[in-house]
Amino acid sequence: MDRRDFFGASVAAAATITTSDAAAARKPDMVRIDRRFNDPQLSRPIPLNKDRAREVMTALGIDGLVALRPHNVFYLANTVPVLTPFGEEYPGFATFARDPQQPSFLLTSTGNTWETANGERDVPEVITFAAPRNWQEYLDASAAQRRIEPESAGKNGFGFAIKADGELTTREQAWKQAQEFHNPGSAPTAAWAIVRALRRSGLDKGRIAVDDMRIAHLLASIGFDSVTVIDGDNVFRKIRHVKTPYEIGLLRIAQTITRDSALAAARAIEVGMTYQDFRQRLFTEAVARGGEPGFVLLGITQGLLPAGVVRKGDSYLLDCSIHYQMYQGDFARTVIVGEPRAESMRRFRAQQVGREAAFEVIRAGMPFREVEKIAREAMIKAGMPKNVPAISLHSVGLQHGDDPQRDRLPFKVRDDHVLAENMTITLDLPYLEVGEGAGHNEDLLRITRNGYELLNDPSDPLIVV
Repeated sequence: MDRRDFFGASVAAAATITTSDAAAARKPDMVRIDRRFNDPQLSRPIPLNKDRAREVMTALGIDGLVALRPHNVFYLANTVPVLTPFGEEYPGFATFARDPQQPSFLLTSTGNTWETANGERDVPEVITFAAPRNWQEYLDASAAQRRIEPESAGKNGFGFAIKADGELTTREQAWKQAQEFHNPGSAPTAAWAIVRALRRSGLDKGRIAVDDMRIAHLLASIGFDSVTVIDGDNVFRKIRHVKTPYEIGLLRIAQTITRDSALAAARAIEVGMTYQDFRQRLFTEAVARGGEPGFVLLGITQGLLPAGVVRKGDSYLLDCSIHYQMYQGDFARTVIVGEPRAESMRRFRAQQVGREAAFEVIRAGMPFREVEKIAREAMIKAGMPKNVPAISLHSVGLQHGDDPQRDRLPFKVRDDHVLAENMTITLDLPYLEVGEGAGHNEDLLRITRNGYELLNDPSDPLIVV
């Protein structure tokens, strides 16, 4: 591209941006900061349901858990390792022993100990890892050499500078003490930190379930082969399937933020808005309320607007999730700009009939598939075309789909789940057809013995802007 073409393209891009900005500016963009959920006291306990974990582990013959995936590390150790948002491959781990007499651990970088020393939440005992000081000795190392633990760079004054004669705050004193305690004895690598945790919790000859098989690779890379490592993603899911009251509280906050952000953003939709415009608005609303962006679908599905921009009279589904303390909300509504078409309203009403029919039978002991079947049949009987509904009941928690899968298969297939008390679920009720439009309605529920508790205000199933 020559200089004239470059400047011509730049001017065109600037004109496009200006047009988009002008369209977005027609409605107010004021976003109020909501600090209701910023209190650190809201995130103190470790989320793990220890009794359920030990019950599941006993049934499966598992001695310990090792987590690497951030949501599972948070579940076991109440911590998002500081290197996670940096995209570090091994930002931190967490372990849990089935034996209640054995310790569990958070394994993380030396710098993360400052954050855990703030005392704002419970964390397990910490084992830190730094880097190998004598790494040159391991170039082209033999199998025997790899079994020898390197020297850690955490020794010999490794760490952040601290003013010798500085008057330290209480928090700064805690940082200093954490650094002085953890850094000198830190492991040289993540693999050796895992080995220390397994040895100290009596798991070095046990059967451990890991949520990421790279953990097995790390242990194999240093010749640590006395443990039996199994793929445990489904083990974690089975444990997490039923929530504690504390988890339900976090999910209630996540869903409140998700709903409020979605409705605020939906009411700002206007003709000419792109998916990216809406996504930016929704996530701004979410962050202002103390949430973290998850996903958003707008249009037919997956952010697909049939015309590329919002049009008057089209029916869209809006489905989104905002996260709070790693727990995910899940909320959906039908959105129309301008006067709804008669067919759009007919389908919306049929969906609501299906929703009500399903909600009448939701309670502990009810099979997931039976709820879905009842919703589908009611929608079709009320006038929804047979090929249009896409109904799914699923668990929500630290993942959008918190449900375990079938065992003994080389791929993921949903098991035949039955609703149980303190599961948190949503019933997806989207209806979509290319050429006609889409709609949705989804709320978060806690299953009770005799029914359910809604974790969000169920109002505004149809939003007409």
